[in-house]
Order: sequence, then C-alpha cells, then structure tokens
Amino acid sequence: MSAATAPALLTELQHAHAIIKTMLGALTIQQKSKVHEQLAAAGVSGEGMTRANERLAVIEAATAQAQLASASGQVLGGGAIRQYAGDISAHAARLEILLLEVFDKLDGIKPQDQATRSAVDAVECFTTCAMRNGVLMREAADQIAALVVEGGAP
Repeated sequence: MSAATAPALLTELQHAHAIIKTMLGALTIQQKSKVHEQLAAAGVSGEGMTRANERLAVIEAATAQAQLASASGQVLGGGAIRQYAGDISAHAARLEILLLEVFDKLDGIKPQDQATRSAVDAVECFTTCAMRNGVLMREAADQIAALVVEGGAP
C-alpha cells in the first residue's frame, strides 16, 4: 500500500464506522439480533457483532501513524511518551470505573420478558468487551511507560 493510499483508506474506514454506528442506532433490538445472527453465521463478528472495537483500534492506530508521519520527522522524547502513556492509563482507568457503574445498574434490572432480557444481555456483552479493552489499554500504556524507564525509548 502506498503512502498516498493510506489517507483514503483511513477516511473510508472512518466513514464506514460512522455509518455502522448510525445504522445500529436506528435498528430495533429484534433487528440487531437478526443482524448479529447473520454476521456470526458468516464468521465476521469480532468481540461485538459489528467489530466496532477492532475497527476503532485500526482507525486509532492509522490516525496516530498519519499524525506521526505528518510531524515532519519530529520524534517524541521519553518524557512526552511517559506523559502520553500516563494520560492513556488515566483515561482507561476512568473508563473502567464508568463501566463498573454500568454493571451495577444492569445487576439491578430484573427483566420481565425475553426481549428485555435479550437487550440487557446485549448491553452486558458490549460492556464486558469495552471493559476488556479498557484494561488492555491501561496495561499497554503501563508497559510503554516501563519501557521508557528501562531506556527502550529516546
């Protein structure tokens, strides 16, 4: 892939992400369930039915790479890397706190019918995936900070 192609692919991926989020917002729970079944049968589901976490991770990595490439060769020093890693870790920790609150609220819901139970299960599934990603983000940021301390970065 050429450097000229990368921005176009990133833009398309960002548009696809926005389209999928909008469509999910417009679907009923029954429609989402049917889509999930079809995507799972096709073998294309990831952690969530629309691979949102995987797609967002690629978008974020490509955006960061594009920003680094456009920084005209500017290299971040160890202090800046530690600061970014600390910021990421702090954001991930806050994310985990918010998600724990969601789990508490979900525990308080006592569904009276199958449709509500399915909706609660779906929210719990998505929240679990988000929590896992928050933990992984925090762990990765902590590993980056440790590498800088050990001299693995300029």
